[in-house]
Amino acid sequence: MSEFIGTIEHSHKANELERAMAGIFKGLITEHLHDELTEIFDYGAPWQGSRTVVERFTKLNGLAVLRREDGGLSDKLMSIIYANWSALASERGLGFLQFVLDMLYPQQNEIVRLWHSKHFSDRYPDYLYEQPTSDSFLTSRIRIKLDSVVNMAELSELAPILSRLAPWQVVPEIAVGFEAEDNGLQVAVALQRFHLANFSPF
Repeated sequence: MSEFIGTIEHSHKANELERAMAGIFKGLITEHLHDELTEIFDYGAPWQGSRTVVERFTKLNGLAVLRREDGGLSDKLMSIIYANWSALASERGLGFLQFVLDMLYPQQNEIVRLWHSKHFSDRYPDYLYEQPTSDSFLTSRIRIKLDSVVNMAELSELAPILSRLAPWQVVPEIAVGFEAEDNGLQVAVALQRFHLANFSPF
């Protein structure tokens, strides 16, 4: 409060009228303008501000959809995410995307660079692989893999914003992996584990 009324308190009052006017202004600021002035004051470092300030700036930067309605933890997460978003500036990339995924889905996510078959390069991107081979080349595509235990309804809402957090030159797809159940069959197969649920827009 002192940062807003300090000037009034320490200013010289020549007479009773000026002291009365100073008291009125002090009371008006204290009772009616304190919250609004505090929010404006926090604009200089919005990640340290109130829930309203953090929400206002995350909306401005397209990050508001990451918010979870689960109380104070959500507010703290959004403050940390926005602080890192602001600090990285032009250096944002897969590192920031990984940071957000770790904040939202700790130990339930993985970003995988995708490779494509050279032999079938004319059919790109139909032959994508998660592991490099002697007949593959690294693409600009990534797969954001999430565990099947994540909230699917929440993920469907977050998928578009997670895709936008990827660098402009990277083409992301968001997928959920489901582990096959053991049905007792004794079968030996050679394959590459692939996603069964894809939340990509295309």
